[in-house]
Amino acid sequence: MYDVIIIGAGPAGMTAAIYTARKKLKTLLVSKQMGGQMVWSNDVENYTGFSMISGAELTLKFKEHLQHVTEDLEVREGVEVVNIERNITTFELQVKDGQTLYAKSVIIASGKEPRHLGIPGEDKFFGRGVAVCATCDAPLYKNKDVVVVGGGNSAMDALLALSKVARRIYSVNVNEHLRGDDVFRRKVEATPNITFYNSAKALGVVGDVQVTGLSIQKADGGLEFLNASGVFVEIGYMPSNSFDKLTDKNEMGEVKVDQNLQSSVPGLFAAGDINNAWGEQIIIAAGEGAKAAIAVSNYLNKAK
Repeated sequence: MYDVIIIGAGPAGMTAAIYTARKKLKTLLVSKQMGGQMVWSNDVENYTGFSMISGAELTLKFKEHLQHVTEDLEVREGVEVVNIERNITTFELQVKDGQTLYAKSVIIASGKEPRHLGIPGEDKFFGRGVAVCATCDAPLYKNKDVVVVGGGNSAMDALLALSKVARRIYSVNVNEHLRGDDVFRRKVEATPNITFYNSAKALGVVGDVQVTGLSIQKADGGLEFLNASGVFVEIGYMPSNSFDKLTDKNEMGEVKVDQNLQSSVPGLFAAGDINNAWGEQIIIAAGEGAKAAIAVSNYLNKAK
């Protein structure tokens, strides 16, 4: 029986684990992958203390900090929670391998996962030219032509990452212009090897063994085929919480929380991008992880 189980090891989950362990709460941190969305980020310029750091490097800093917490904390990577049930005063978590975990409280910090286009060829060529992580896969496309589908911050981050290695990048965006942070947008629009197709729609991924291109419908209604070795789908994220059938959620599937980040279920908290609190940034997620940990400590003290 753990005092708290934390699901997800992104900035929210890892920070929460550090705080609950320092509160002398018996803590278990479980995650499919350490770092979460943070590890996919290219250049992080707005995390206090680092004027510039990659998401992968920042993830390593978080993990190093975790390793200094040697008491009251257990970390299990490669663990997928598939269901949560609540008893009278405790929680049962079913894991994909069949194991059951028990805790007095839970923090869901599982973040979000990439959305998909739902167009022909996307699933068929996933991992064979269709990708969702430019930071991970950009080196594979050195001196090649690629397409980035999307127009928000994640798409612009991908465009900048790919512009450093690819020969030519096509930006396909359903909106009239790129949306997101102005700093990002100005950098992207000033990058010479990016060609923009705004108000355009991706129709289908084409290939044989690997991707050979993307068919699109342009703003004027005309069709065009973009020859490319890779198609990066960067159209945002959706909550990664299919295991959670207990909490109340908003229309986007995000867990509704109060000012203490507690959900509609007493003892069940949600921190980071998984909840409906405003703001989706690494530093905000880390702050919410700390806040949720303190709230868990208060909850358990009252329960005693």
